[in-house]
Amino acid sequence: MRVIVDQRMEEFQRIEKLLYGINYEVWFNLYGPGDCDLSLEDSLRKMISRDCKVSGIVASSPKEARNEIIEMILYEGSTGSGPIELESKKPEIRSLMESVLTKINFDSAEMITEFGFYEGHPSYPVFWDFAFDIHSQGNRWILVGSSSD
Repeated sequence: MRVIVDQRMEEFQRIEKLLYGINYEVWFNLYGPGDCDLSLEDSLRKMISRDCKVSGIVASSPKEARNEIIEMILYEGSTGSGPIELESKKPEIRSLMESVLTKINFDSAEMITEFGFYEGHPSYPVFWDFAFDIHSQGNRWILVGSSSD
């Protein structure tokens, strides 16, 4: 028997449980710290998968990226494809995500770019997904989130 231990951040694991819905599931991960001197694709190949190829790289700011992340994770969906009882869980979800962003010094990031996975996405996005390359205090962080059915 092989035991698999989820070593992702506790905040992500809690958010995923809070956002559970019938035929709706979310997934998050934070990769890093990584080398800021590597290209984005080389970093993804080193941290996530050798198959990673990117598309649609767009510069962002902490404010724009945060707004997009929060908008996606608070996706209400429709009956049967969205989180159960989301309204009552929003404050805790926001607090947990803010905790993650604080840990990587998100607000003082020197560079944030949003990108898409052309190949090698680490999850299975259906309703929404995001991927951000964050350079903060000499470290590179790759923040990825998605939802599926």
